[in-house]
Amino acid sequence: MTTDDRLAHIESDISDLKAEVKDIKGTLAQVLQLLARIDGRLDEQRATLNALIPTRIAAVPSAA
Repeated sequence: MTTDDRLAHIESDISDLKAEVKDIKGTLAQVLQLLARIDGRLDEQRATLNALIPTRIAAVPSAA
């Protein structure tokens, strides 16, 4: 294999890697959007639970 053949092969590999990185970046962007959505839902649930905790504690009768 000549130096030119090796260089062409390396350039081809680099092009393939760039395409794969572009795909990974797109997938990562989707994952980050989903994580942001999940984070928002968890915040809503946290707020709901925080609102319910004092109510539940107040509803428990005191020990005699």
